[in-house]
Amino acid sequence: MVFKILRNFARGVLDDDTSSPIVQIEFLKDFLSKHKYVYSQDFEENLNILKRKHLVDSFLVTNLDGSIVVSSEGNGHTDGIMGTAMLSYIKSELPDSESVLIKRSDGWFMLFSLNKKVFIVKAGSELSNIELKALSIELESLLNVNKNSGDKKKLTQTQVA
Repeated sequence: MVFKILRNFARGVLDDDTSSPIVQIEFLKDFLSKHKYVYSQDFEENLNILKRKHLVDSFLVTNLDGSIVVSSEGNGHTDGIMGTAMLSYIKSELPDSESVLIKRSDGWFMLFSLNKKVFIVKAGSELSNIELKALSIELESLLNVNKNSGDKKKLTQTQVA
């Protein structure tokens, strides 16, 4: 009797009828099917394609010392040094942290490290760790292709390490 009452109470409290957001998933599938992201030979154009693909405003890749590797905006020394220092401090205090997301008045400022590089992303909404990692891997791949292609036409502040 007591178990039945507790079971009914627990079922009422814990019963979660949440379902997958089917409408949003269908919208995203439809949206992505209409956009083909074809990379070109132009490094600058490829950076813009990555920005559109991942729905970000800008990104910046730095080495662990704060020196800029690539910037989608062509600048970012202040953001690079500040982001690298901030991520280093947070990693020293919370070593298991993967990324740092900061809500600002003009959007989100996200920090993520991968392969001894710091990826600083600005966007209107936050990206998950998986999205940040996907963007980081694509940027790393693009940098390697650009480095190996021998094409020295790069953005103003680009230094492929």
